[in-house]
Formats: sequence, structure tokens, C-alpha cells
Amino acid sequence: MISVILTTYERRELVARALASVFAQITAAGEVIVVDDGSTDGTAEFLRHQPIQLLRVPHSGNPAVARNAGLNRARGDLIAFLDSDDTLRPNALKDLSAALQAQPAAGFAYGAYEPDPGPRLAVPPVADIFDRLLESDFLVTGAVLFRRSLLGAVGGLDPQCSPAEDWDYWLRLAARADGVHVARTVIDIAIAADSVSRAPGGAIYAANLRVTRKALRWCIDHRPASMALARRVHRRSMLASARYHWHRRAITQTVRDLAMVARVR
Repeated sequence: MISVILTTYERRELVARALASVFAQITAAGEVIVVDDGSTDGTAEFLRHQPIQLLRVPHSGNPAVARNAGLNRARGDLIAFLDSDDTLRPNALKDLSAALQAQPAAGFAYGAYEPDPGPRLAVPPVADIFDRLLESDFLVTGAVLFRRSLLGAVGGLDPQCSPAEDWDYWLRLAARADGVHVARTVIDIAIAADSVSRAPGGAIYAANLRVTRKALRWCIDHRPASMALARRVHRRSMLASARYHWHRRAITQTVRDLAMVARVR
């Protein structure tokens, strides 16, 4: 059975479109769980009349908190997340689940998405993608289907990594299992004006620092062959944070970022 966990906040119209794309799947989801992060715009009233499991949680503004609530409820053997401003292609669950059925040793499947950001490196059909994913987060929420059996080792999403909690989660999945690539487009993505990826105050830079710091520590303990890459990526995150703060004349934070670069070994 496939569980789809859709999270939303104050998106009455968008969530209706996202849900319609789930209901239009060639291979139907066994359960659709919608986690409403405390909406007050009529979203909850609309969702109460849909054939879904509705969870309402106190508003946190943190996707990891909402998705973890959905994970705790999910019972499917295969699990997918979906953002409420994105829409699945009708073939999405069919293609992703078929890929996992054909590759029983793979832990997750991931597909292509539109709009395409441009040329990307070719990847083998089944591969350890940890290093490539650490270099660049090329997976998107909704284009990944993973096995429930991984949850014991991977656990839930880290709220402290928001708004990069998905990158952290994909890295933890890829650290423990190979991924199978589906070449077809499975999702159309959008970045709404209220997307947490556009959170003010440089939140994405702080989040990327935490994600890459965690990845470096994990490589030191478990994957020494990737330590040099992890250090380089972590330094890159620190320098990006320093540039952000420098351009905003936050001199104290800029100095702290640069001092951290010097301490990474």
C-alpha cells in the first residue's frame, strides 16, 4: 500500500488542486493523509469533506513537524510526501512504485520534475547517490517514494533543519540505501509566495549549515571516503552564509561564519 502525506497551511485553493492530482493517479494511493498546520482560511472545512485522513496540528510553520505527524499515522509499505503547491502527474505513483518493485534492494525511487532546472548529470538506474546528493540537493518533495522499512533507521524529519529539512532527509535515506531513478516526469512543482524556502532572515543558510554539519559528522563516523567532499560542501555553506550576512552589513555574523570556515578540518 502507498501512503501519500500532504502538508498544507492557508492554501484552500492550492490544496484542492494538489489533492485532485493524488486522486487522479493511475496507481491509487492506499491512504491519503493531509496534515493541516493550523489553517484559518477554510482549508480545514474543505478537507473535512474529502476522502482522506485529516490531521490538524497547532501551527508551527515548520514542514518537518507536519510531515512527522503524517509519518506517525502512515501505514503504507511505500510513503511519499507532497507539498500543497505541487501537483503529481497521473503516472507518478505507478512509475515510482514499479521501479521499487523491479529493484527490491533499492530503498527509494525518485523521478524527474518540471520545470526542469536545466542540464543535469546522468545517473545510473540504481545507484548510491549520497555523494551526488550531498554536492547538490537535486531531489524534490513529491518526486520521491521510499520504503517504510527504512523508517527504523532513518526516523523522522529534523525540525531544526527547516527549511532544508527535506535535503537532510534525502541524505539520511541515501546514506542507508540505493536509489532507483525514474527518467519520466512525475511532478510539476511551484514555489508559492509563502513557501518556507523563501523564509526571511537567511533561514535557508542556517539550515544548510546544519544539514551539511550533520552530513560531515556522519561521514566522519560511517563514511570516511566521503569526508573530503563533506568538508568542502560544509565550507561552501559557511561561505554562502558569510556572503549573505556581509551584503546585509551583519558584520558580527559574517565574522562568525568566516571563523567557522577556518575551524573546519
